[in-house]
Amino acid sequence: MLREIYKINVTLELLTGLYIGGTDNGFDIGGADSNVIKNPLDNIPYIPGSSVKGKLKYLLKIHEGKLNDEGNDYKFDDDNITSLFEKAETKENQSTRAIFRDLTLSNKEFLESKLGKGRYTEIKGENKIDPLKSTANPRFIERVPAGAIFEGEIVINVFDEDNKDIMIHAIEKALGLLEMNYLGGNGSRGYGRVKAEWKTEKVDI
Repeated sequence: MLREIYKINVTLELLTGLYIGGTDNGFDIGGADSNVIKNPLDNIPYIPGSSVKGKLKYLLKIHEGKLNDEGNDYKFDDDNITSLFEKAETKENQSTRAIFRDLTLSNKEFLESKLGKGRYTEIKGENKIDPLKSTANPRFIERVPAGAIFEGEIVINVFDEDNKDIMIHAIEKALGLLEMNYLGGNGSRGYGRVKAEWKTEKVDI
């Protein structure tokens, strides 16, 4: 039986440019080879909840998990954490407990004041060097620039057999680990560094 619902309000401020890939519409003059994901109705970039979920799960797995018997993946010992991201085999209620909402851009006006009306991204030129021929292969990556702020929420459903303290602590810990890692692609080249802030509150039901 569903006992409680908690909501973690999340704010991510970009400290470096963010690339989370969307649909490429072809290369336009002055455009990008790789585009960021945007809402097709208003062309404003967002951070998919699936990207947040996948990254937090990965960070928590390598920090808290143990290698499985095959040695090809990490697993959680605690079913309270497992049930946040996937169905825990020993749980009576076979459903994941956490709902990861998309994060939306909350300071559109700030970006428009710097980039121009209706503009929320930058184009970053990069070169891939052929080590044998010493030739450069230029490419252009679209990014959401540093200074952009995204806001969203993670909803945690707590059932009778769950330990809410372990569940909430796991998500909050993963958000802290995210600050020392990166979100999106090309993190080893400096992309996707974020400052994470969050506030956890109980929802009346």
